[in-house]
Parts: sequence; C-alpha cells; structure tokens
Amino acid sequence: MLDPGDFTTSDGIRVTTPARTLLDLSAVVHPQDLAAALDRAERLRIFDLTAVNELLDRAQGRRGAAALRRAIAGWEPSQEKSRLERRFRELMRAARDIPSPLFNALLDGETATHEVDAFWPEHHLVIQLDGFEYHRTRRDRERDAASDADLELVGRRVMRLTWDDVTVHGGRTLRRIRLASA
Repeated sequence: MLDPGDFTTSDGIRVTTPARTLLDLSAVVHPQDLAAALDRAERLRIFDLTAVNELLDRAQGRRGAAALRRAIAGWEPSQEKSRLERRFRELMRAARDIPSPLFNALLDGETATHEVDAFWPEHHLVIQLDGFEYHRTRRDRERDAASDADLELVGRRVMRLTWDDVTVHGGRTLRRIRLASA
C-alpha cells in the first residue's frame, strides 16, 4: 500500500513523488541505470535526499530499498569537506615522493583572497577538494569557477578533486599531482 506522502500532483494529475519513483525503479533496473536516474533527477533539481531517506525508513524490506540505499550512498553528507580533507591528507602522507603542501592556505587572487585546501608554492599548484555537501549546486560551481579563474589570473594552477578522486582513484590522483608539480 502506498503512503499518501508518496504522491504529488503535476499538471492536475496525481503522480508518485520523485523519491517513490526512484524506489520503484530501483526494484527493476540495473544499478547503472538507477545511478543514471538519480543523476538525471539531480540535474532536473527534483532529487531530494531527505525525502528519499524518509521513504526508505518507511520501506523497510521493500524490494529495491537496498539497491536505492546503495545508489544514494554518494549523496550522503558523510563525505563532507572535513572528512574528504582528512582522507586527502592521508593520501599525501602515503606519497613520500611528493612534498607536503600547505593546507588551508590563504592566497591572493587578482580580485580577492581565497582559502585553498592545499597549495605547493614552488609549483604554483592549488588543490581544491570538492566534497558533495559544499560543491553540489549550480551556485557552488559558479563560485568555484570564479575562484579558480581569479587564482589562475595570478599564475596559479588549480586542480579540483572529488571524493572518488581521493578515495577510489588515489593512485591516478597522485600521478596527476606528480605531473602537475614536475
């Protein structure tokens, strides 16, 4: 039985909410297709993590619930900047051939001062860590692009890293940093 909260109205027609639609889809599609549906919902600005989590709390044992929980793991705020920064510091400590950067440095750009996550002054290399919580909206991305451009105007190279860049693809990320600082 569907909960009354699983419905909304669109153009006068009663339809299931995006959260409910995602749950129903998760029971019948391949995980890659579910990930694509989540991405599409995010792009359309109809994805609501709180609504999905509330629905999953009600959907204990429902077919597809476990798949949807796995699929939304990337949207959970457990990957905020502080945790991402901690993981990046660990990655840098493990790379003994790369000198330690300055962390949380204040750098002057052309028009403003910016706090950067990591900075190698001798290479003019800046790393910005894009945790999902603080870098998910269009406004966040526009702010990031403006900051990057401002730093690049004064000769700094900016590299942006995500959670996956640091945790899943750490080796590739270290190679990129080595190349950028060569």
